[in-house]
Amino acid sequence: MSAVSTLGRMQLMVFTESFDAMVVCRFLTRLVGHFDQKIHLIVDRHSAHRSKTVRAFLAGHQEQFELHFLPSCSPELNPCELVNAEL
Repeated sequence: MSAVSTLGRMQLMVFTESFDAMVVCRFLTRLVGHFDQKIHLIVDRHSAHRSKTVRAFLAGHQEQFELHFLPSCSPELNPCELVNAEL
């Protein structure tokens, strides 16, 4: 899983389990330690991103995160997909 800042800084997290809401929450928790400002994440519409677990996590961290969803079926708009393709 990865995030790219507006300055081109990349944060990565490698995981071996299935990608689910708990993985997303763990990644978000790690991101907080790397940035001093509110984090705006552009995410795809994967079910883990839209899950009740992630929504509850975000509700408790509104001052730290805001998610912005890409249109459905638009991986070309997601810069992290370029990283995934290289891997």
